[in-house]
Amino acid sequence: MRRSLRHLLPTSPCPTSGRAPVALLSATLLAATCATPIVEASDEACASSHRIVISEAQIEHEPGDVIGLSAAIAERMTTRLEEDGLQVVRTVRPTRSSGLEPAMDVFDRHGATYFLRLTAHNLGTEGRPSGIVLLPDRYAPRAGELAGTLDDGARGARLDSWKIDLSATKGKPFSPEVAADSARFWDSDWGRSLDAAIETLAEAVHETVACRPLVGRVLSTDSRGDAIDLRVDLGQKDGLSADDRLMVVEPGVPTDWLGVNLLTRPDLDTTAGPIREARNLGEARVTFLGDNDATLRYRGGQSVERGDLVQVQR
Repeated sequence: MRRSLRHLLPTSPCPTSGRAPVALLSATLLAATCATPIVEASDEACASSHRIVISEAQIEHEPGDVIGLSAAIAERMTTRLEEDGLQVVRTVRPTRSSGLEPAMDVFDRHGATYFLRLTAHNLGTEGRPSGIVLLPDRYAPRAGELAGTLDDGARGARLDSWKIDLSATKGKPFSPEVAADSARFWDSDWGRSLDAAIETLAEAVHETVACRPLVGRVLSTDSRGDAIDLRVDLGQKDGLSADDRLMVVEPGVPTDWLGVNLLTRPDLDTTAGPIREARNLGEARVTFLGDNDATLRYRGGQSVERGDLVQVQR
């Protein structure tokens, strides 16, 4: 796993009183941070295996000589991200949505905090074969662009976006047509150019999320006298350890009430009631650690419900 990301924001909760609101980066922000300097990330903080969903590449004009390129790009990206230690929990069909709705839907449905949207442009060929046998075929160099956006569905935020130009190669089309999941395609000059762009984008995604704190959801609650046991959807495969401390968070206004408008237009008048800010409910500790889930013991004295969030503190 690469370790080239050097800094992250501190993730310890700011002091709160009761269920007082913590500072927000957006209306649905999960993590509250104090106004302290950026600190260097430890290897432990970067040991998480974050969950991510990626889309197949949205290609405006698919090249006629390459079959299945949209899915093949996503498959290649999946391999790169998993080599870097991320968990690609699902690949979805291409999406034309440029907003945050897919990322929030992914977090709600699959518990994957991150959503990578892939698009590709100008992947066709330009030129024509010569009508005279003695003259060479004439085609413009083949290149194109691979682009991606990375969204955090837990707090409804765009983390970053990238556009990567493919290195130009000879423009002659494949004849006969080539399957995009074949070695014949990826061993070609243009296939290697596209593969290099995928590698560059995968590195950028990894560096963006590697040292971010693990985020999960409360699946169920069980009262235990003066404490509450919380079953959460984080486990050993996510990088959770038995000695981790987790912050329990009551989310802000549910995104399914107001949608992305609340995130992009916080001054929007709504009929959904007053805007409720996210709240730090206190800490919980691991009492049972499974592969994909865990049980936490919470003694904060506040009401915790299914759907509340937890964040690992390191």
